[in-house]
Amino acid sequence: MYRNQVNYALIEDASKRRVSYNKRLKGILKKSDEPKTLCDVEVATVIYGPYRNEPYTFPNNDVVQNTFIKSKELPTLERSKNKVTREEFTMQRIKKLEEQLQKVRKENRVKEMTNEMYEVFNRKIVLADMNPSDFNDLYVV
Repeated sequence: MYRNQVNYALIEDASKRRVSYNKRLKGILKKSDEPKTLCDVEVATVIYGPYRNEPYTFPNNDVVQNTFIKSKELPTLERSKNKVTREEFTMQRIKKLEEQLQKVRKENRVKEMTNEMYEVFNRKIVLADMNPSDFNDLYVV
């Protein structure tokens, strides 16, 4: 069974918004607890919400402070090793998609040339308007 797709927009009704906030808060806390349990890593979660005066920290304030202090004390190179800006992420994504596109184009070209070869073997007429590079591609396939 699948869940209904959620429309991401501000919930106008304040009571429904608070109920949704509490449900999602539980979900986020559960998700942040999983890596700690499964992988034995330090996890710190800080959530600022409209329903509490101070931020909600998980697992507790001392652990969160110690985790952020450890993170801040790391050398700059170590701290920023896995961080990327939005532009860097976008450029990496574009590069990856372009590589995938080139791979698909190459596969399509091979399939196209294979089909041309089958037509030649079945004594169909070879297209006269083929480029010499097409003949080279037929030879490679």
